[in-house]
Amino acid sequence: MKSLYLHGNLLTGPIPAELGFLNQLEHMELGYNEYSGGLPAQFSGLSNLVYLDISSANLSENLPAELSALEKLETLLLFKNHLSGSIPGTWAQMESLQVLDLSDNNLSGEIPSGIFSNLKELKTLSLMNNNLTGEIPGGISELPNLENLFLWNNSFSGILPQKLGSNSKIQRLDVSSNSLSGPIPPNICLGNKLIKLILFSNRFIGPIPSLLANCTALLRLRIQNNELSGSIPVGFGSLPNLTFAELSNNNLSGPIPKDLGNAPHLEFLDISGNSFNSEIPDNIWNAPSLKILLASSSNLIGKIPVFIGCRNIYRIELDGNNLSGNIPLDIGHCEKLITLNLRRNYLTGIIPSEISTIPSITEVDLSHNLLTGSIPPIFSNCSTLENFNVSYNHLTGPVPSSGLVFSSLHPSSFVGNEGLCGDILKKPCRKSALAAGAVEVDGQRPPKKPAGSIVWIIAAAFGVGLFILIAGTRCFQAKYVRKISDNDREIGPWKLTAFQRLNFTADDVLECLNTSDNVIGMGSAGTVYKAEMPGGDIIAVKQLWGKNKDTIRKRRGVLAEVDVLGNVRHRNIVRLLGCCSNNRCTMLLYEYMPNGSLDDLLHGKNNNKCDKLVGDNWMTRYKIALGVAQGICYLHHDCDPVIVHRDLRPSNILLDVEMEARVADFGVAKLIQSDESMMSVIAGSYGYIAPEYAYTLQVDEKSDIYSYGVVLMEILTGKRSVESEFGEGNCIVDWVRSKIRTENDLSDVLDKNAGASCASVREEMMLLLRVALLCTSRNPADRPSMRDVVSMLQEAKPKRKLPESERAGGNDMVLNFSGYKSQ
Repeated sequence: MKSLYLHGNLLTGPIPAELGFLNQLEHMELGYNEYSGGLPAQFSGLSNLVYLDISSANLSENLPAELSALEKLETLLLFKNHLSGSIPGTWAQMESLQVLDLSDNNLSGEIPSGIFSNLKELKTLSLMNNNLTGEIPGGISELPNLENLFLWNNSFSGILPQKLGSNSKIQRLDVSSNSLSGPIPPNICLGNKLIKLILFSNRFIGPIPSLLANCTALLRLRIQNNELSGSIPVGFGSLPNLTFAELSNNNLSGPIPKDLGNAPHLEFLDISGNSFNSEIPDNIWNAPSLKILLASSSNLIGKIPVFIGCRNIYRIELDGNNLSGNIPLDIGHCEKLITLNLRRNYLTGIIPSEISTIPSITEVDLSHNLLTGSIPPIFSNCSTLENFNVSYNHLTGPVPSSGLVFSSLHPSSFVGNEGLCGDILKKPCRKSALAAGAVEVDGQRPPKKPAGSIVWIIAAAFGVGLFILIAGTRCFQAKYVRKISDNDREIGPWKLTAFQRLNFTADDVLECLNTSDNVIGMGSAGTVYKAEMPGGDIIAVKQLWGKNKDTIRKRRGVLAEVDVLGNVRHRNIVRLLGCCSNNRCTMLLYEYMPNGSLDDLLHGKNNNKCDKLVGDNWMTRYKIALGVAQGICYLHHDCDPVIVHRDLRPSNILLDVEMEARVADFGVAKLIQSDESMMSVIAGSYGYIAPEYAYTLQVDEKSDIYSYGVVLMEILTGKRSVESEFGEGNCIVDWVRSKIRTENDLSDVLDKNAGASCASVREEMMLLLRVALLCTSRNPADRPSMRDVVSMLQEAKPKRKLPESERAGGNDMVLNFSGYKSQ
């Protein structure tokens, strides 16, 4: 035997030591199981082993020093286990190692100083998220082939080896969240191949190396929370690939380079918590891709530049500076703006009414300034606004009393303005004040009415389009759901591609699709059939829509799905068994899920199964919610390249015989080649689409997280994502948030059928509701990663006993959401 694949099952107990007798074995994958005990020392007998993967397998105990005998081993993956102790110094004898990943364990002690002297072939070293201490050995910087070094979240001290990067091949470096000091290695990008430099939360001192500003491969720069000094080097704005730059909380000073306004792909810029004592570059809004600018408490002076060119940005934070002058009246150019924070400056003049015309504006904080005039009454018509703080200014006149926005705001949002009056302040307005408020400030330009009209036109067009889509789908289904035609059979030959051992052939599959009675669903890619094989196996077959001019295009999409799912193995992902195809037709073969979808069970399509989710059965719903999160977490964090689902909803969440959740339907799934890239293909289902998609047409992991938050709300409330009781144009997210604003008791939001009438269950459900609210934040940057979501769900697990495979952590029911921020 030369290859052994057992990963992604439900294997338990110790790993058999007898596997060490397979001395001809070259490739072995045992990960993603639930073993007990450690790694057998007998594996030292696998003298021909080249690849070993036992990651995410619940391994414990120490690393066996005997593995040093594996002289041919090139890849060793043991991440996401519970391994402890130190790294054996004898592993220096594994001179063929190219990839070593021991991350996410409980390893401690120092890295043996001489271990890397012999590992000349090493390309990737990952020791992140352990308890390692001491200094980083200087020998690491001299490895001639090192491309990736991940050491974040340990307790390393001392300086980062100053020769790091001298091999001219380093591509990714992450040593964040340690206690490192000294300067950043000056030649870190000597070979101009550095893609990611992540150094945050250390004690680095000195200037930012000037060579970094010429590093054209650089994609992501995170050096915040250090003690760096000097100015930001000129040149970062000219880097063709830089998308993310976080320089906050250092001692940087001097002018902010003007070339940042020309950065072609820069999306995120955070320079908060520094001491620049300079102005904001007047061309900063011209950066074509800039979405987020954070420059709080940075000792900025001068005026806010006019907003011409501010077309993509959705978050501006300039609070805690020394800015003066007016808020530019052309702020309406920031048509995608969600958050505007200008608090604690010295701004004067009026509040521009143009802010209220921005379609997605949600949070506005203008407090602690020197603003004058009145609050434009048009703000009461801004339906998206959730927070509006103008406290401690010199405003006068009435606070608008109409509209849901101002009726739900706290009086503290308006205090510190002696001239303001109105019901919310319990301070009656004089007739003269009301008249002034009705006239408003003559100096303001009238708001742009076309913006509101455009919103209504778009909403009406969307509604008509949705009706046509539903009606067309029904007609199409009635006309075209049929058996595989003889014509399809004749365009052959049929080819069966199997991703595991199958006990049937392509002809067996075709024989089972003789009647439309076998149809169990229809998706964007085609019809789904239930098929029973001659050996008794039951599978689900998804046939591609065919015989139209778009067939080739759609087949390419499904074949892309085959390439992706053929290598995806996780207990919470529906497994792709194989693929049948010829020149005209493509069919995907999946494992069959007998309990249907979460949508059927939640909303009663299959009434005979609904009793599985009703009654005091919060445990089942929690188990499903956690399973879905673990499946999406696997796609986002454990697949390379990352997989984004793009259409997560209850109908795409299937349930096996044990009511385990399986994420399904990757008919629209695509790959992101790196975690920085985006897609611009229309995707998603109404009610589950993230709000930023309306103006960006871009989908990434944060879009999946929003969809998951909607699904979680459905599990908690028992309601669909869109219902008439939510109001016209509103979805379940709007409904839940309106309940939060208007009611103190949210118990009526939770589904009584899940056991919400019980106090302890209600407490547990409320914790998950808070997770759902985080996931559905309007600002994508405020949404947690799926890895953080899984952690929060595990902390909030029900106190009643779960099956052994579902246990994690203690019984602490207190969640600290502020700690769950995406790296």
